[in-house]
Amino acid sequence: MSAPTAGLHPRPPHVRLVPADRSDAETSEASESEVGPARAQAQPRGSLLAGRAHTPSSEKQLLNSPGSRRRSGGGSGTGDLTDGGYESSSSVGSAARARRARKKAFRARSSRLDYETLDREGNSFRGFFVLFWMGFVWYTLTTVYHSLRTDGVPVRLQLFFTFSQDAVNLAISDAVLVASCFVPAVLQRLIRWRLLPLSSAHVLQHVWQGLWFGAVVFWTFYRDWPWSHSGFFTMHGIAMLMKQHSYMATNTELHYKKRLVDSMDKELAELRKVAIANASAVSYEATEEARARESRIQFLVSELEALRPDLVRPNVQFPNNITFVNFAYYMLVPTLVYEIEYPRTTRFRPVYFIEKVIATLFTFSLLYITVEHYIFPILAMSRQIDFISSIMYLMMPFMIGYLLIFYIIFECICNAFAELTYFADRDFYDDWWNSTTFDEFARKWNKPVHEFLLRHVYLESMSSYKLSKQNATLLTFFVSSCFHEVVMAVTGKRVRMYFFILQMFQIPLIYFARIPFVRRQKLFGNALFWFGMFLGPPLLGAAYAREHWYYYIPQDAAANVTIPIVP
Repeated sequence: MSAPTAGLHPRPPHVRLVPADRSDAETSEASESEVGPARAQAQPRGSLLAGRAHTPSSEKQLLNSPGSRRRSGGGSGTGDLTDGGYESSSSVGSAARARRARKKAFRARSSRLDYETLDREGNSFRGFFVLFWMGFVWYTLTTVYHSLRTDGVPVRLQLFFTFSQDAVNLAISDAVLVASCFVPAVLQRLIRWRLLPLSSAHVLQHVWQGLWFGAVVFWTFYRDWPWSHSGFFTMHGIAMLMKQHSYMATNTELHYKKRLVDSMDKELAELRKVAIANASAVSYEATEEARARESRIQFLVSELEALRPDLVRPNVQFPNNITFVNFAYYMLVPTLVYEIEYPRTTRFRPVYFIEKVIATLFTFSLLYITVEHYIFPILAMSRQIDFISSIMYLMMPFMIGYLLIFYIIFECICNAFAELTYFADRDFYDDWWNSTTFDEFARKWNKPVHEFLLRHVYLESMSSYKLSKQNATLLTFFVSSCFHEVVMAVTGKRVRMYFFILQMFQIPLIYFARIPFVRRQKLFGNALFWFGMFLGPPLLGAAYAREHWYYYIPQDAAANVTIPIVP
């Protein structure tokens, strides 16, 4: 599997672009942490708000700030014009600029390893793409031939029986899990109708998310599913948790912005009314009061221009997006961050969709053969072979399995759902295979999760909790490591922290890779990255699964197992 040429893909011919809230020219890198470059909006020249942080609570304070407050006594009723009173609310627009720094520039893009993309671009490596899959065909035929010779069947069915165990209850449970995700949509509608106070949104959000995810983990243990069911249900639960969090957090922020914009619009109208009424006064424009009023009007106009793009899109404006139909669409699109509108394709391509479905089934069959014939037998021999031998035998099967899982999720399933929902931004991964550091890999291989961590963990921790970039990076790694360890703990039904420790160990490796001499050695960095990829998965697999097989599988069950050799 070879990397296509670098750079952004051209817009496919069947795609139209719904304008995003900012262009790529307005973005810049803010960090080289795991969450990657923070796309920061360029600040307008002379802005009074550059660099100011924002939290929803600060917006509530702004509505009562001295510069926005109405004077209770006589006069025009537009505020205190003396002593720079109009300048005292200079943090108003921080809501727009600090928050818009978090937004991904969704735009029409196709995925890198889609053969249609490779062929359209005339990519010189597309022949290696064909060779890769031809190699897997030979790999499958060799495995089937060997299985017929040794077992009398083309494919073993141990894993199939594991998958089919309690499958109906798993499907029902997963349907209930998805249906329960609509609770945030109900909460947002109640807030929109002012049946719930906006100030309670964050408390309700975190209470619901904690109870909801706790119920997911409890139900997984209660059903006592096999590892495959537990792993799928937990990972799906984490993905839905991220979707709910982004939906609640984004819409709550937009509620504050909407109220702020309404307040500023009202103040602007009053100021302009006063300015028109006094325009005919003799030498009025020369007064300090008039200059302060004009300065305030210009300031409000500038800040409203910064705030409105987040509330108004070409086909929808806030809060008209808070509907069950909009939320259902968001649940189907292959992204974990919420926007009130996404770029869309102009048509649905049934042939393309069917190709992705067939590719999913074909690739999953290759994954099944790899796990059934080359991973399970090694784990079943945990009593007969030592730990180092287990890792050596598992290196190649785990690498093959890793590549196949990546292709199934990000090239097949994500593209199938994107086509089904007319979602035009297919940038689900980047050329992670060319990574020279582990933080570069973390940014490129799973961009939906990367964007969620960037927006809702890394940047949120810096703007709301005033963490430094270094501490925000550590927090992001910690959160990501915790989620990974939860999956392993629920799947294996024991807490061992192996995954957590290995993932946190990437942090010193990242700092090592930032040494100027090491940074210049791109080939060495890429080789070190692939060494970690070859060693890490089998090390984790042997560490977690070896204990399970050693203690829970009878010794005579693996007595006659032979070591499989990957063809």
